[in-house]
Amino acid sequence: MPRVNSSGFWSRIGSAFERTDIDAAGSAWDEHGEDAVRSTATRYARIREAVERRVQSFLRQDLVSHLEIGFNEIFLLHYIEIAADGQGAAELQQFLDEFPADSRVHWVKKLLGPAVGQHVSVEQFLGLDRAFAPEVLAETDPFEEKLNQAAWPLYRVILHGRWESGPAAALQAAGAPAAAEPPKHSGPTLRLSVQDARAGAQVVEIAQFPAVLGSSAHADVEISGYYVSARHCTLHWDGEQLWLLDHSTNGTWVDGERVRRGSRVALANGALLGFGRDRGLEEHDRYPAVRAQLMRHSAGPAASATPVAPSRSTPVAPGIASPPSPALSVCPPDAAPLAVLAIVDASGSPKQDVLKLPFTIGRGSAQDYVVPDANQGVSREHLVIESIDPAGAVAVNCAVERNGTFAGSRPLPGRFVWRFGEEIVLGEKWTSAPAVRIALRPVGPGA
Repeated sequence: MPRVNSSGFWSRIGSAFERTDIDAAGSAWDEHGEDAVRSTATRYARIREAVERRVQSFLRQDLVSHLEIGFNEIFLLHYIEIAADGQGAAELQQFLDEFPADSRVHWVKKLLGPAVGQHVSVEQFLGLDRAFAPEVLAETDPFEEKLNQAAWPLYRVILHGRWESGPAAALQAAGAPAAAEPPKHSGPTLRLSVQDARAGAQVVEIAQFPAVLGSSAHADVEISGYYVSARHCTLHWDGEQLWLLDHSTNGTWVDGERVRRGSRVALANGALLGFGRDRGLEEHDRYPAVRAQLMRHSAGPAASATPVAPSRSTPVAPGIASPPSPALSVCPPDAAPLAVLAIVDASGSPKQDVLKLPFTIGRGSAQDYVVPDANQGVSREHLVIESIDPAGAVAVNCAVERNGTFAGSRPLPGRFVWRFGEEIVLGEKWTSAPAVRIALRPVGPGA
């Protein structure tokens, strides 16, 4: 075997990255037929120049022109779209494949320089990519580059975002509290079971309203998630009813239905809140979920702060307002059993007492009846028993659009009456794992 001169090998690689006269068709060195090593700066020079030119044009022209009139406003950058003609499409695809989304975000932030935090916010910046679906552009304004040449450019770069007014907008985009916060008042203790980027679930109790939920360290309940806004939504208590007000970029879902931005909806006890999108079982790092339950006992001394892992900047997620829900009811945690569940699951045939309302069922660790992981067709938040009367229970079917809940062969709707003695099946559509069968029984000797 011939001897390889390793020092010469690394010397040639080093010189390849230092040179600036190597184009995409050239080779830094071709001894022994090795593959060429090309300088990244030269390889994607046309893409870099297109993006850098557009960002500089925005800072020097669009931004300056806007601030002459809207002097107290800030531009919230959502994302940057780059389109290529036929000649540049392959090179653009190579660029996107070589550099991950986080690297592209970091690069654009560097290009924006000192404008970040003063006149431009990147807290909601998704990144640089080839294209975005039309529906996700609904809440953004495009800032297209003015073209002076008649020919179509090799790369066309479009900035998408929106303007918001006042220094308060900049503070909120950076995660700081607004200057004039409404005074807080006491209310019932609300227990929030948070499933986000951390493993498992965290339980937090709050008793002061309004309470802000979001990714900011200044939020009353800090939630980590890729699509969670700094101040995503606010919970209000009016003395009788719990309400949610949405002011997020990427949306809030209540029991599977999206809340219209800026609107207020009533929350049923045990409501499931989704952040960014109502996505299911294993994506809590991107789309966190929170179960909201009213309790009778007082919150702990440090219940208003939630130490959850820091969130990333809030990009814009791809994207139905919920009707007012029934009034909330509170059941003492030390009450006698209200009903009994006769269960057949992967662990055998256990029985479970329903001691409080709402009573939650699912594979998530925060549920009142935790379904074994072997029953994979059951959602993490599958079913909620809201109320019980002599005839049976009123239940919310959180998995109505996923693996479903059935009574015999009949799929059950989003809210249904579960009669005593009736057996229902959870996760029957998941054919690769066993379903869970549950019968609701009244409390008594025959239960």
